[in-house]
Amino acid sequence: MIRSRRRLLKLAASALGAAAGAHRAAAWAQTPRLSDAERTRDKIVALVRAFGDKDPRTLLHIQKIEPVTDVQIPGVKARPEDLPLVDYFVGDLHLRYSFDHPKLVSSVSAADLKRLKLRREELLPLAIANFRRLYPKFKVERLQPHLASVIEAGNLEPSLMLDAKFWNDERERARSDVVAAVPARDALVFTNRSVTRNTDVLKAVMANVYDSAGADALSRRLYLWNQGRWEVFA
Repeated sequence: MIRSRRRLLKLAASALGAAAGAHRAAAWAQTPRLSDAERTRDKIVALVRAFGDKDPRTLLHIQKIEPVTDVQIPGVKARPEDLPLVDYFVGDLHLRYSFDHPKLVSSVSAADLKRLKLRREELLPLAIANFRRLYPKFKVERLQPHLASVIEAGNLEPSLMLDAKFWNDERERARSDVVAAVPARDALVFTNRSVTRNTDVLKAVMANVYDSAGADALSRRLYLWNQGRWEVFA
């Protein structure tokens, strides 16, 4: 999947660049589930997922990461302490905490926090630190001079949105504000805002990837990195 997505990004960026230059958690129950021995604190990551547009309460124009207190999963009966822990993020995006695994999504619950002796407020910093440690060799592929794609991050590319240092460094590198898109669960594309056509190309690439992603589609919005946090750009 990631290889085909990367190929699509390259083709879309190339074609469009040439033209321009001339509130619900995702499904909770998984089968099989990881054992507690595999559900350790050093494997906790934050998955970027989408609420959708149906509930206006989930559409945050400026990043505000805080717990979702009324997580509901249709058709699933579970004790409150066994429900997945979810945070609001920005736009139509939320964060869902999971134990990293190449094939399964195994959500982190309040019961897991108790078992691992973690406080709720420690969850996000731990997830960011774990992502950096688990995927230190992710790459930024420069598709063209002003369009880049994050690759080789374990299909968790959108999770890099949470790394403020990376985005501050990119802003400094570009000497411009940075605009990003996460059209699919394994896709993160960004550009600098210094030239209007850059965001036009990014928007078109985002739409192409989103429309081809099927069940893996994430968000059709563009996000601006501004003063150390994300806000909806378009």
